[in-house]
Amino acid sequence: MDARLLDVIIGVTGFALLVILLAVLPLAISAGPAYLIAIIFFVLFLSGAGYMVNEKIA
Repeated sequence: MDARLLDVIIGVTGFALLVILLAVLPLAISAGPAYLIAIIFFVLFLSGAGYMVNEKIA
């Protein structure tokens, strides 16, 4: 798969994950920690996906 297309798919998926977590997590726990957890999951997802893409390309 083309690396540029894979980057776009990862970006869109990561953004969708962030939006879903920002909508759902505050319903389960208090708002402050929920937003922090959502951002942490987003960063971890993007860094893990970037690592996997770099391994696949190299």
